[in-house]
Amino acid sequence: MIHHLTRRNVVVFFRDPAAVFFSLLSPIILFVLFSAFLGGVQTSALQKSLPTASKDDVDAFVYSWVIANLVMITTATTSLSALVVFVNDRVGNVFRDFLVSPISRFQMILGYLMGAFLVSTLLSSLVLVLAEVYLGVVYSAALSAGAFAQALAQLVGFCLLFSAIWSLVVTFIGSNAVFTSVATIVGTAGGFLAGAYITVGALPGGVVTFMNLLPLNQAASVMRGPFTRGPLGAVANGSEQARTTVQNEYGLLPHIANVQVSEWVIWLVFAGLFVVFVALGAWRIGRKIG
Repeated sequence: MIHHLTRRNVVVFFRDPAAVFFSLLSPIILFVLFSAFLGGVQTSALQKSLPTASKDDVDAFVYSWVIANLVMITTATTSLSALVVFVNDRVGNVFRDFLVSPISRFQMILGYLMGAFLVSTLLSSLVLVLAEVYLGVVYSAALSAGAFAQALAQLVGFCLLFSAIWSLVVTFIGSNAVFTSVATIVGTAGGFLAGAYITVGALPGGVVTFMNLLPLNQAASVMRGPFTRGPLGAVANGSEQARTTVQNEYGLLPHIANVQVSEWVIWLVFAGLFVVFVALGAWRIGRKIG
C-alpha cells in the first residue's frame, strides 16, 4: 500500500510541468548568474591570490565549486516542491477520501515522505549527471568514478534530510499561496545561506558562524569535497599554504558554528536531525490528516 501511495504522489507531482520547473528554478538562477556575472569576479580574485595557477585550472576549480553548490541546492528545493502534493491534498480535502479507504495514517505519512524523497532524488540525480557532463566537456574537470559515487551517495543523504525537514514545515502551511511564498523564500535565500553566491571568506565572521549552524551550509561544504578535490590540487600546485587558503576562502572544510569538524560529525548531526524531523513531521501530518 505504501508503494502505491508513494507512486501516486510522485505521479501527481510530475503531472504538473510548472511545479517541476519551479523546483529547479533556484539552481538555474544560480548557474545563470554565475556564468554571466559572478564567475568572472571569482576567477579574477582567485587568479590574483594564486598567480602561479593557470587560468584553466582556476576556471575548473571555481566552476566545480559552484556546480557542487548547485547540486546541493537542488536537493533542498526539489524535496520542498514535491510536498506541494500534501498541501494540495489538504486544501482539496483529499484526506477525507483517504480516511474512508483501508489506508492507515502511518502509511499515508510514509507515502508523502517517500514521494518527496523519490522526486528529489530523481531530479537531483539528473542535475548531477548534467553537471558531470558540463564540467567534463567545458572544463575537463569531470569527477572520477569514485568522486561521482561519493557525490551521488551524499545527494541521496541530503534528499532524505531535506524531505524530513520540509515534511514538518509544510504541516504549518494551509494554502497554495503560502506554500508558493515559502518555496520562493527558500529558493532565493537558500543560495546565500549555503554560501553559493559569495564565498564565506568574503563575509563577516558573525555571518559565517550563523551560516555554519544551518544544514544548508553544512551540506554545501560536504558536497564541495568530491567536486573540488582534483581541481584544488591543481590550483594549489603542491603548496599547503595555498591549499589551506583556498579551503578557508571557499568553505571546503565543514564547520559547526566556528568550530571545524570532521565530515563524519556532520553526518551524525544530519542523522539526528533526520530522526527528529521525521518524528515531528509524522506527528504533525497525522494530526492534519485526522
